[in-house]
Order: sequence, then structure tokens, then C-alpha cells
Amino acid sequence: MKRTHISHIGRPPKAIRRAKLDNIALVPASLLFHKGKYQTIANNLPGRGVLICEADKKERITRILDSVADFFRQNGHFVRMLPYSLLV
Repeated sequence: MKRTHISHIGRPPKAIRRAKLDNIALVPASLLFHKGKYQTIANNLPGRGVLICEADKKERITRILDSVADFFRQNGHFVRMLPYSLLV
């Protein structure tokens, strides 16, 4: 019989619970080396802004990112979507 390890994640520290996120940036891992470019754009978004970098090709990920953008918009966030080519 296999036993699975069930880990319990406790409550985060008080400082983390009180922290408010200013902006969110969803970018592909290939852009991690260009952090300065997209971080500047994300920092200039209004409060609770979301920056999403779209792939150049129409792929499954594009549909997923569109639904993520719709989710954030429905929850009161400002969403800016930029093509991958502008951040490279």
C-alpha cells in the first residue's frame, strides 16, 4: 500500500498577509533576462495593474492568456497586453 505524504501549509506570517501587490507581470520564462524592460512597463501601470506578454503565434497559450486577462478585468484590475516582440 502506497502512502502519500500530505503536507500542511500553515498560515503565512502577518507581514505577508498584510502585503498588497501593486502590479502583476505574466511573461514567458524566455523574457526573464529582459526584466528591466517589462518591469518598467509594469511599474508604470495604475494600481492593481496586470501586464501580460502575448506570444507572437496564435497558440493555445494565447487563448489561455485571454481568459486570464478577462478574469483579472472582471475582478477590477487594469490589464495591459503586449506582444512578445515589443519586449525582446
